[in-house]
Amino acid sequence: MVIQQRIRAENLKKIYQLVNQNRSISRAALSKETNLSKPTVSSLVDELIVNKYLIDCGTVASQQMGRRPNELRVNGTENLVAVISWRRARLDIALITADNKIAFRDQIPLTEEEDKVDKITSTFFNIMKPKVGDRRIMGLCIIIPGIIDAENKRILSTVIGVGYSDPVVQRFEEAFHDYPFCLLNDTACFAYAEYVFANITEPNFAYINVSKGVGACLFANGKMLRGAGSNATQFGHFSVDRNGPLCACGNHGCLERVVGENALTERAEACGIDLTRFAGRKPLYCDIGAMAEDGDAHAKELIKDLAVDLSFAISNLITLFNPSLVVIGGMGVNLGPFFLSNIRDEVQNSGFKEFVSNTWIQYSTLGLDSELGGAARYYIDHYYDFFEQMQGGLYAD
Repeated sequence: MVIQQRIRAENLKKIYQLVNQNRSISRAALSKETNLSKPTVSSLVDELIVNKYLIDCGTVASQQMGRRPNELRVNGTENLVAVISWRRARLDIALITADNKIAFRDQIPLTEEEDKVDKITSTFFNIMKPKVGDRRIMGLCIIIPGIIDAENKRILSTVIGVGYSDPVVQRFEEAFHDYPFCLLNDTACFAYAEYVFANITEPNFAYINVSKGVGACLFANGKMLRGAGSNATQFGHFSVDRNGPLCACGNHGCLERVVGENALTERAEACGIDLTRFAGRKPLYCDIGAMAEDGDAHAKELIKDLAVDLSFAISNLITLFNPSLVVIGGMGVNLGPFFLSNIRDEVQNSGFKEFVSNTWIQYSTLGLDSELGGAARYYIDHYYDFFEQMQGGLYAD
């Protein structure tokens, strides 16, 4: 009996995912895609409709002869995924509908003195959960700019200052024991959004997140390598200068340390940019990009230097992994077209020629909000289970 229930749950998941991936799909098309009989598909669809996972939108126009098919859609109105992105100085929070719309969005500031786990817990229960009402919370995604070691239940992040010895995961398990929740790496969330929502057709591609930190996520044969915990690579801690400045990880000249947005102040000063123009705040990628667009020679010099360092790392990644596509996302896209053109040129000057010459490099076509939608979709696609309606606890790769 349990085996039959498990098989049925797996078939429910297949049906749900196909509807999620194919807007306005019909029962007949589902039967063809799954190789399940029409009566079986009809029974599964009816169950998903009764449990408010799908909506039957009625008949639609069709080129097929005979009876017009009914259109099926994911029920976004009744199903939400809560997403909390833990950053250094704030929490980005959102309720994402099952059909990937933002139902609620806010930013919660963090101070140095606050207990961040307590803040995340109170944010979920006191701010997000009341917004849900009588709708279903499919799960909670907590996005971390760092490594998630699911096997040993620990995380490591130089960006938010969490070490392996900090009992963060255990505290989350205690706080959210009644809710299914997952821990996801931020770059993996951006990358999955790119894969799902930007219609990436290349089976082997790399996504590079250039922000305060630097990360990479690799897809091989259409699948994310080693899941969304960032255990496949620590691209931001690839050293581009062994004698360079000390990184928070203990290494020298790490990509994150010399290309990440936090490095702009010292690098801008070294390129002769007058820091007083920023009125006491740190320069951002968008500042340097705008200056370059206005023709500022110092900003162009800085952008070229950043591109040289990033390109050295990218060319090595291409030599090791041989992707046909590299997508650059994160706040680094604010450095503008001059940055991208320099990267494309510089990558050709290093690395294995046969590989780098066959790799296309482009900016992400999605915005920074895609991290939130990518997290919700990854959770639904990889963790959500229709067997016994999901139990509370940690889900992680």
